[in-house]
Amino acid sequence: GSSDLAQPVAIRPTSETVMYPAFRRWIRSHRDLPLKLNQWCNVVRWEFKNPTPFLRTREFLWQEGHTAHATKEAASEEVLAALDMYEDVYSNLLAVPVIKGRKTEKEKFAGALFTTTVEGYIPGSGRGIQGATSHCLGQGFGKMFDIAFEDEERNKQIPWQNSWGMTTRTIGVMIMVHGDDKGLVLPPRVSPVQIVM
Repeated sequence: GSSDLAQPVAIRPTSETVMYPAFRRWIRSHRDLPLKLNQWCNVVRWEFKNPTPFLRTREFLWQEGHTAHATKEAASEEVLAALDMYEDVYSNLLAVPVIKGRKTEKEKFAGALFTTTVEGYIPGSGRGIQGATSHCLGQGFGKMFDIAFEDEERNKQIPWQNSWGMTTRTIGVMIMVHGDDKGLVLPPRVSPVQIVM
């Protein structure tokens, strides 16, 4: 709106711009790699349309990983390992079937070499939904943030980086898959005790 807030609010930038200056300080040698960080944090999205509880909200909790590797191959393997982890959460914990895939060039994360995804299907709406993503960022962020390491031959190299994340949207997907107008049945691994009201 156009009115002043009672309390000032700071909108944080993306995690890449928060974390990668630290990567520049932490990564000096091939012995520092791979560097793998995981965090849970709240995110506020400024661009916002059509709120839907758990699926699209202005603020949400998410898990995100950020890694740096000496080679493109190692980075690519990690992207796929993260995607497998997300598929496991959906399939084996939430009992939600998902399909693993790769985003198109237009859909991939800005600045990424490629983005992989797990996509679910919501029977009630007949629509697909993105469940989680894993991005091979390549060396672009390393160049942008001046992240470099010395390899075994003492040559300066730019690391290959990844990021991957999953949000509280998983709760919404689980509810939409396992619920209907008559109620909700939570999967046994989420709720081993079931009640009927």
